[in-house]
Amino acid sequence: MKRLALVIALGLCTAAEPARPLPAVPSTPSAPPISGTNATGFTPPVTESGRDPFSPVLVPKESVVVSPTYKPNYFKEQNITLPTTARRINKITVGYQNIDGSMAEKSVILDGDIDWHFPLRLVQDIQDFKAKEVIRRPDPTPGVERFEPYTEFVFKFTSKKLFLQTPFLIRQDIPLGSPPKIVLDFVKDPYGSFYDKSFQTALPYFKFVDIKTHEDFYRVTLTLDGKYQYQISPEKDGFWVLLQ
Repeated sequence: MKRLALVIALGLCTAAEPARPLPAVPSTPSAPPISGTNATGFTPPVTESGRDPFSPVLVPKESVVVSPTYKPNYFKEQNITLPTTARRINKITVGYQNIDGSMAEKSVILDGDIDWHFPLRLVQDIQDFKAKEVIRRPDPTPGVERFEPYTEFVFKFTSKKLFLQTPFLIRQDIPLGSPPKIVLDFVKDPYGSFYDKSFQTALPYFKFVDIKTHEDFYRVTLTLDGKYQYQISPEKDGFWVLLQ
């Protein structure tokens, strides 16, 4: 009976104590909506499928603008004095630098008696080149240093300079090696005129000129008489092609 009374008393004490509420589960804040970037802030690159199909991947250059600053310092002459024991000349060797910066030599075999009292003289005969009679191939416009095959393409030659008078913009220029050439591509209107002409200048530096019409550009090819570096400088009504 005492054990039963103790159990009943404990049960009454427990019933009298108010129930404690359970702690609330913390809520997880919702992430803000992501637009255009991922959670790290990285913007994914535009894929080929997302690129504007009317925007070109590569845009060709319209012209190359280089201000001509180099002025050649031409070699003129040099006296070469031989020792008193020299009696005959057999060979002369000239060392020179190529357009790419490499060094080379050229030897010329000579044969003759010499007097050591008089120096040998190495001279470069620099002259103002004048145009010769034009060789017709097949139908050049009559002229000497000015060729006008078309109103839109007028060529004016002055030694190592060419002024090409044209209303068209240069799309790109390409140097070729064998034989040395400069290829100039010009922007062509979809309904532009047709040009097709080739002629020989009979001038130094610029030997031949070819004008061709392609689907979306005009091509002018300048065949040179040797390897040169060149610059292209635009003017109001055309372009200068300057050889170095």
